[in-house]
Amino acid sequence: MLDVYSAYHRKASEVLDRIVDYAADAHNPTLSSSLGQIRQKLVDNRFYLVVLGQFKRGKSTFINSLIGDTLLPTAIVPLTSIVTVLKYGDQQKIEVIFKDGTRREISRDGLAEYVTEKGNPKNVKQVDRVEISYPSDYLKQGVHIIDTPGVGSIFSNNTEMTYDFLPHVDAALFLLAGDPPISEAELAFLRDIRKFVEKIFFIQNKVDYLDEAEREESMAFSKQVIEEALGRDSVVIYPLSAKKALLGKTKGDEALLRESFLPEFEKTLNDFLMKEKGKVFLTSILKGTQKLLGDEIVSLKIELKAIATPLKDLEEKIALFKKQLENIQAEKRDNGYFFEAEAKRLIDRVDYEVRELKDRQLPALLEELKKTAEVKKDLDIKEYVETLEKTLNDGIVRAFDDWITRMEEELNKEYSRISRKFSDKANEIIDSLLEASAKLFGIQLERVSGEEAIKEDSRFYYLMGDRPKFFDLEGAIDFFSRSVLPKGFSRNYALKKILKKLPDRIDANCGRVKADFTMRIRESFMQFRYDLNQKIDATAASIEEALKRAMDMKKVNTEEVKKREEELAKRLEEVEGMSDSVNALLKEVSQGL
Repeated sequence: MLDVYSAYHRKASEVLDRIVDYAADAHNPTLSSSLGQIRQKLVDNRFYLVVLGQFKRGKSTFINSLIGDTLLPTAIVPLTSIVTVLKYGDQQKIEVIFKDGTRREISRDGLAEYVTEKGNPKNVKQVDRVEISYPSDYLKQGVHIIDTPGVGSIFSNNTEMTYDFLPHVDAALFLLAGDPPISEAELAFLRDIRKFVEKIFFIQNKVDYLDEAEREESMAFSKQVIEEALGRDSVVIYPLSAKKALLGKTKGDEALLRESFLPEFEKTLNDFLMKEKGKVFLTSILKGTQKLLGDEIVSLKIELKAIATPLKDLEEKIALFKKQLENIQAEKRDNGYFFEAEAKRLIDRVDYEVRELKDRQLPALLEELKKTAEVKKDLDIKEYVETLEKTLNDGIVRAFDDWITRMEEELNKEYSRISRKFSDKANEIIDSLLEASAKLFGIQLERVSGEEAIKEDSRFYYLMGDRPKFFDLEGAIDFFSRSVLPKGFSRNYALKKILKKLPDRIDANCGRVKADFTMRIRESFMQFRYDLNQKIDATAASIEEALKRAMDMKKVNTEEVKKREEELAKRLEEVEGMSDSVNALLKEVSQGL
């Protein structure tokens, strides 16, 4: 699994290691720092492949079948209650991470005590997640497989945990069952998933319980229903018997494995991980490296030319460069001011949209409550209050959920547009720096474009954090649930009380949502601007250091100057060779993935 991608990833690592060693030998801290960031990105390379679905669809068994080991506990009753993260490790290691941040290493036999409803009912042990390091090919090169609690079981905390993890999903494996086929609860969950996840693989598990005709009929039904629910006409459903697949792998029974249909799905998943995920990722890494090497080549050429330039001419050229550098730095500051203005514009838009949401939704929710109160007026007081509470909660969550989803999409596109614009501007500033220095010393520049700072499909920063938490009405209606006041009075009083609280609750939630969006917009812009300025400053520093070293050479004897020229020529040849290796690997990745 992933052999081709692993080979390219290994080659990229080897090339980067060579360049990192070069930067250390050359005592170039600027290049070392930039390369360190790229290499860390290559090492981390996390990709969350999350298994989702209703309870008792065989998610844990499916994951076991992928890795070929009975690692995760399975049972007849709804079992998984904690998010479990499987990542690569040379040796098996299981760690429980608690909500207070502490960690505890456990054995495989002790896993059920923390991740199952039986061993950890309603998460009384306050477990945040469990992380398992395991030597599986599926988990190499940053792929993390996530087992989630099933939604729709009687354990509401399990459903909540699964929903909380949705913002972190890169691709989803959505498990259905052959009998019964897809349910309304699964469709509701699927509609929520698609707000977060672009790539969803649909797998119909337990097909071994059906004959061929039943399997085809069941899959055709699920396909039709899903396409109608999602508004798509190209949904593919993959048949699977996770139970047979696991047995086939653990016993080395190829016939049983073929009967399970797993090999067919593995090929599809393999192609996706390599072509859609791996190619984009490795191209980004290699282009970033290529840009750094291009800058280093310019720096070395400038220093070589500067050493050979007479002192008076060199001083004049350095003075001209510093003057141009001042103009470029002023341009960078102006770029920053415009960037801040764009951030403020986005924040102002959030403020406007929140006010619009409040003005539009509050009257609608008030009317909905009043209508519900009138329709349900014959219920006893407890059912009446519970109905009003549910109407209010459902209305608020629905209103805010739809609004947040829309705002996430719109702000993501706008942030992407702005970031691309300023990334292009930063690259123009860097190019002007290189051109200024190259012209002074008569150096021919080769255009090398760095990696894009942000893609059109990139997630806005706040999507990687927790979604804003909605208020609940706990305490707002407790009094009425226990009330012994006269029936009519209690009902009217309950309605007035909830109607009175509604504006305050809407205000509170609007405030929370606005604060959350504002904070994340600011953090996104601050980090992005910092990264751009670092790139500009690194290029300027590299050129200035080269010129300073050239000036220092004017103070030494001819023999030392000649030695330095030979050293620079050797380094230039080495860097150009590494640049050729990166270019060659880029072509290989483009053609091979």
